[in-house]
Amino acid sequence: MSSFEKPAVRKDGLQLEEHRGFQERFWTIERFSWGFFAVIIFAALLGVFGSGGPLATKVSELERAVVEHPRIGRWEGTDEMAIRFKPDPASSERSLLLSNAFAEVFQIEDIQPLPARTTIEANGQRLFFVSPARNGGVVTLHLRAQAAGPANFDVMVDDELVSLFSFIFP
Repeated sequence: MSSFEKPAVRKDGLQLEEHRGFQERFWTIERFSWGFFAVIIFAALLGVFGSGGPLATKVSELERAVVEHPRIGRWEGTDEMAIRFKPDPASSERSLLLSNAFAEVFQIEDIQPLPARTTIEANGQRLFFVSPARNGGVVTLHLRAQAAGPANFDVMVDDELVSLFSFIFP
């Protein structure tokens, strides 16, 4: 058919040219794409891409504390790391050591409550917190990721070391 010829009239009275095979392939691809985007949305709701959701954070249980840190984060995005100290009647001072690898990936923007004192050691920065009631307490570190990619770092609560992993999306 040349560009000046009119398309044939169909039985239903419409006068148009259709390519049924192409349309069926297009509809198949379109339906597959809907399913693919539904999976992406569901994963985002679960927290696979960071910024909330049950999969965005990881909880590590230690003998003397519980460490909750971002499993998945965003580069230049804010996250929180919470350390919940368990009650310890023997000591009113608790310490938290953040390794040098932690400092290479995360910038600490704020600490609540502020540490009583801080020391720099060969393997990282140690923060000391005073809990006068000896009932534990919660320390929250507000973090900003400074590099994208996988991050392995160590955190030591009192004398217990735990190795943690985060993945920072660009």
